[in-house]
Amino acid sequence: MIDEIEIEKFSKIDLRVGQINKASYIEGADRLLKLLVDLGDEQREILAGIRTAYEPKELQGRLVVVVANLKPRKMRFGVSQGMILAAGPGGKDIFLLSPDSGAVPGMKIS
Repeated sequence: MIDEIEIEKFSKIDLRVGQINKASYIEGADRLLKLLVDLGDEQREILAGIRTAYEPKELQGRLVVVVANLKPRKMRFGVSQGMILAAGPGGKDIFLLSPDSGAVPGMKIS
């Protein structure tokens, strides 16, 4: 069974629509891609473990769901300033969550 949380705890998570403006390989990284994501009022660099499922060129311009208030995380290949939400067990089976058409970068998800 999954641990349940109260709505107050969930409401602290800031989910935003982001648009991937640039995606690139990271030298020496097998699973990570470096993404430059537009959140409306700012650009964020996010390191995402999606390399096994996506090529950088197919991600550019794509809308995604971003955890915007996640504390930046120092990683071996740089600092990640957020998290892109995806589903799936991993490997080639990773599926990015995407907002419907009409959503724009920076929009709050509730």
